[in-house]
Amino acid sequence: LEMETAVYRDEYGRLRAELKGEGCQTLDTPEELAALSDLLGVPTRAEAGEESLTLIQLEPLMAVAGVAARKKDGETVSGDAGTYFKRGDGTLYVLLCDGMGSGPQANRESSLALRLLEQFLQAGVETEHALVTLNSALALRGEEAGGFTTVDLLQVDLFTGDGVVFKLGAAPTYVRKGGTVRRISGASLPAGLAAEERSAPDRFPIHLSPGDCVLLVSDGVTGTEDDSWLRERLVKFDQGSPKELARDLITHSPQGATDDSTALVIRLEKRE
Repeated sequence: LEMETAVYRDEYGRLRAELKGEGCQTLDTPEELAALSDLLGVPTRAEAGEESLTLIQLEPLMAVAGVAARKKDGETVSGDAGTYFKRGDGTLYVLLCDGMGSGPQANRESSLALRLLEQFLQAGVETEHALVTLNSALALRGEEAGGFTTVDLLQVDLFTGDGVVFKLGAAPTYVRKGGTVRRISGASLPAGLAAEERSAPDRFPIHLSPGDCVLLVSDGVTGTEDDSWLRERLVKFDQGSPKELARDLITHSPQGATDDSTALVIRLEKRE
């Protein structure tokens, strides 16, 4: 085929193959794209133009997420806010914020924290610095309006499986590897409440492999109650839907609906 080609690694270290010429159209089929991925030795996704074709290396790991939430009885909105997204460099971020109290005021606090954090992280700000900056911003805001929010943040490199759990006053995070569950609890205060010398988040390095699960919950799921029921359900969770597990945890929480409750389940899988 008559075309120009370039194969290189981009700023994120991902392999890219760029092809230009009339022959690109004949390569833009599932069979040919699969053959090119095999030739490059990595899974890829394709971006096709009129006379161009670019193959970009995909992360060897992928995440399947499931979320369930329930607001406190009598409230119109939840004080919890959560999201997850993948940055261009293959880093997965999972965020869960729990505003002080419940109702609209708590919702405003958690939603603001979530929005600011996502903007910082999408812009490439280092995670711990983003959390410290958020804490300072909310502390200044709190002097006028009051309020604070907890922050639970999972960061995972989908190329290596290396990750970190960051916490600012959040409920425990649970990591299931094989048949064991690790409970991660921090000592930091919520964002907007901590004194300056205690504004740094708790930081817990982890490594995830295909099949491993991470569970983020607000304190409306477990509260101060014994969490053995939750750990037991997480151990028994096998190849089912993460969303079903999240819904099951919300439904069977001994807390009932006395507080806002959110469960966010992430399972790592190998990309085929």
